[in-house]
Amino acid sequence: MKRALQLVLVLALGAGALWLALREVHVDEFVAALRTVRPGMFALGFASFLLLHILRAVRWGGLVDAVKDGVSFRTALSICSVGFMLINLLPFRLGEFTRPYLLLDREDVPFGSGMATVLVERVLDVVALGVIFVGVLAFADVPAYTVDIGEGAAQFDLVRAARTGILGVLIPVGIAIVLLLILGDRGVALVERLRDRMPALLRLPLTLGARFLSTFLVALRSLGSVRRAVPVVFWTGALWFLNVLSIYCTVRAFPFGDVVDFWGAATILVVICLALIAPAPPGFAGVFEFACTVALAIFAIGPSQAAAFAVLLHGSQFVLVTVIGVYFVAVDKISMRALMDTLGQLREQGGAEAT
Repeated sequence: MKRALQLVLVLALGAGALWLALREVHVDEFVAALRTVRPGMFALGFASFLLLHILRAVRWGGLVDAVKDGVSFRTALSICSVGFMLINLLPFRLGEFTRPYLLLDREDVPFGSGMATVLVERVLDVVALGVIFVGVLAFADVPAYTVDIGEGAAQFDLVRAARTGILGVLIPVGIAIVLLLILGDRGVALVERLRDRMPALLRLPLTLGARFLSTFLVALRSLGSVRRAVPVVFWTGALWFLNVLSIYCTVRAFPFGDVVDFWGAATILVVICLALIAPAPPGFAGVFEFACTVALAIFAIGPSQAAAFAVLLHGSQFVLVTVIGVYFVAVDKISMRALMDTLGQLREQGGAEAT
């Protein structure tokens, strides 16, 4: 009953987000925008996302090497492809359990060790997204949004003020996090001691900060050595660059996308990623499209054109990941029934532990 209620809620969230994304869309303008797509630029964006998908497997293979040597790239690509397909198709991010399960089934790697590789991957992605977010704040050419203040009608740029304020907080916080990471366990202990001396209102963020530091340290240590860490960090940077490049090429495939530069594409990516943090329906349907319309509105791109971009970007990525995943399910003769039963059991166990 609880799972059914959760499913209804995420479906309602997706439906509501889709309605918000499409409520001001005019079908004729939407179709006209799709007809203006430049095939060459779209193909570059599609190829960038395909390469990104391959590099995910390369990076994850490097993480798996830390727990078991000798896992081939072919196996890593197969498991990653099926895992990301199911992340797209299933609610509640059940697909996150797919890779550890298949790694256990095919390579006899303990399930906990497999989950650790996924955790490390997620930590690296959060850090990479944070770096991109800082870059967006510093370099993105976002149109000014001014308001008149006072009798003299002095203009105040809200976008510039927001940039300055957020960077003024993020840069010192980032420096502090780096210093605490250098201290290692002593840094975590320092944050915990500071938390215990703070008022109740400030204890939660410090608790979350201590947990993040601890998780990040575990992630670094799980790599085993600098020799393993360097390529994993490099591939993380490369695949996030390709993520931005894919969006850049796709939006520039439309004539209205000429106003979006590389850091503008990074802005779109950040908005999409932030939106997808929330629980989403299968395929992130609705939530992805709404995030695209919000992001493109920053550049004064209308809802019909934004919807065309969202459908092209989301649809092409969804089809690519699904087709590759289905291919490996068929070729490697993966039992979807057994896999789905296992994923359901893992979710039940997780729910029981949470309560």
